Amino acid sequence: MSFLDEDELDPAPNGGGRRSEADARRQIVVRRLIALAVGIGVLLILLLGIRACLDARTERGYENYLSDLNSAVDGSNQVSTGFFSRLIDPQSGTSEIELQANIGSDRSAAESQLQQVEGLDVPGDLSDAQDQLTQAFELRRDALAGVADDIPTALGSEGRSDAIERIVGDMKAFLASDVLFERARLEVNDKLSAEEIEGHVQVSQFLPDPVDRWLDDLSLTSILSTYATETGTVKGIHGVALISTSLDKTDLLAESDNAISLGKDPPQITVVVQNQGDTVEKEVTVSYTLNGGPTPLEGEQVISSIDPGGTSEATIAFDAEPPTDVPLTLEVKVFPVIGESSTDNNTATYTITFN
Repeated sequence: MSFLDEDELDPAPNGGGRRSEADARRQIVVRRLIALAVGIGVLLILLLGIRACLDARTERGYENYLSDLNSAVDGSNQVSTGFFSRLIDPQSGTSEIELQANIGSDRSAAESQLQQVEGLDVPGDLSDAQDQLTQAFELRRDALAGVADDIPTALGSEGRSDAIERIVGDMKAFLASDVLFERARLEVNDKLSAEEIEGHVQVSQFLPDPVDRWLDDLSLTSILSTYATETGTVKGIHGVALISTSLDKTDLLAESDNAISLGKDPPQITVVVQNQGDTVEKEVTVSYTLNGGPTPLEGEQVISSIDPGGTSEATIAFDAEPPTDVPLTLEVKVFPVIGESSTDNNTATYTITFN
């Protein structure tokens, strides 16, 4: 056992034991630092991978939304083209019942497009634009339904003026849908650009230019009258003319200034209308608008019927006192009857000063 005792008693030369322990500790620290660095690297790779997956998923979400939305837009644009083409350039022999059926089909297509828009998988930051898009497609569906309901009456003789007025309201709904759609379209396209997504939402203007022709009841009546003439849905010669206008029994002249003295009661306008066709015309609408004062004055009256070649009067009282000592503009309209092809003598404008 003497050699063991000698080993225990002999100290390590030059402190070698302490250096070995320090080297071991340094190696442990180095290995731990290497392991930590490797772990951080793996974590960064995982995070970058997850980020890339999320970015790709977000990009696919925008792309799918854009593609599905444009599909609905294409369908809506096709419905608009077909709907207004039937009114502007109708096929000969098309009846009002066939027109109603065609518009009913347009309404069904608009319902499908609305459902398509409502079913879109919407990116969260496009929720406001999506709400406007949904409203726009709802307006288009509902307006088409309204026109389909009213078109036979609008092309008939009884209840025609009220039906045309409702259709004008539907045309205004189309215009409102265009405003909503364009606002949403710009918002979506801005977001797509910010996200560097290729593509854009297509333009969709349902109400064609010039829009004013569809928003005025006189103009719309003329369009429907032309439709009836070209399709042959009415027979015979049709046409009415504004013969004269008087205000409190004073005849008005279109080519000069007219001075009118006010009495105790609001003035009354009397319009003489002639039936220049060969068919009894029913429900002939006469209207007036007085502009130039603080607020416009307007009114209308329906003449129940006018015999062929005969005349009839429409007398309409102003609903308020007009301003005095100010030149005012009085516009009088006789709405075209269905089948009337020329409306040159359906309106007159007068300059009036009340005193």
